[in-house]
Amino acid sequence: MKSKKVSIIIPVFNEYSIDHFISALQRKVQDYNVEIIIVDGDKSGSTISKLGKYDVKAIKSEKGRGTQLKKGVEYSSGDILLFLHADTELPDDFFNIVTNVCANISPYGAFSLKIDSGKPLYRIIEIFTNLRAKYLQMPFGDQAIFVKREAYFESGGFSEIPIFEDVDLVRKLKKSGAKIHILKETVTTSSRRWESEGILKAMMRNWYLQILYFIFNINPHNFKKFYRSHK
Repeated sequence: MKSKKVSIIIPVFNEYSIDHFISALQRKVQDYNVEIIIVDGDKSGSTISKLGKYDVKAIKSEKGRGTQLKKGVEYSSGDILLFLHADTELPDDFFNIVTNVCANISPYGAFSLKIDSGKPLYRIIEIFTNLRAKYLQMPFGDQAIFVKREAYFESGGFSEIPIFEDVDLVRKLKKSGAKIHILKETVTTSSRRWESEGILKAMMRNWYLQILYFIFNINPHNFKKFYRSHK
C-alpha cells in the first residue's frame, strides 16, 4: 500500500514553535507520499505566516479544533487522513505503520501515547490513556487518530464542537462495526499543556469534563467557557 497517499492535518492557533515542528515533520515524510495541511484558527494567519519556506498547504479557518480539522479534510487529497496535534511527534516509520493498518487490519486506528517528560506522574497518565484507548476503544486526539478517507466520510466526519471532537469522531466510526486498532507504537507528545497549568489541576479538569461528557452526556458547547478559563 506504499502507493497510497496520507494527508496529515494539523490544527494550530498561535503556535510559536511551529517552525521546529514542521521542519522535523518534513524530514520524516520526505520519502513518502504525504501532504501536510496546516489549518490556522487565527484569521490573521499568525502561525501559517511563518511557514512560507515549507511545502505545506496553509489554510485559515474559524477557531475551534473540530471546525479546523473538518476544513482541513476538505482541502485534503489523501487516501488516509491522519489528525496530528502540533506538539506531537510521529514515529519515524509512521507511514508504513498507518498504511499497513488501513490495508490489512482496520479502516481506522491510533497510536499509543508517550509524554515527553521524565516525571513519574506522566507515566500514570500514559498508563490510563493507553488502557482507555485499548479496552474502551476510545483514543483521544493526541494519539494521532488516522482513518481511511471513505470511512471518514461515511461516518459523517468531524462535528464543529469546541472540545471532544476526537471522541465524537471515534464514536461515529465505531458505528460501522469495525474495531479501532490501537498500535503498540507510540507518538510522543509534549508535556507543555500539563506543565502550563499544573499537572494535577489539568488532570482533574480533564477527568471532570470527561465525566460530564461520557456519563452525563452534556453538550460540549457547554464546556467552552469552563475549558478556556483553565488554559
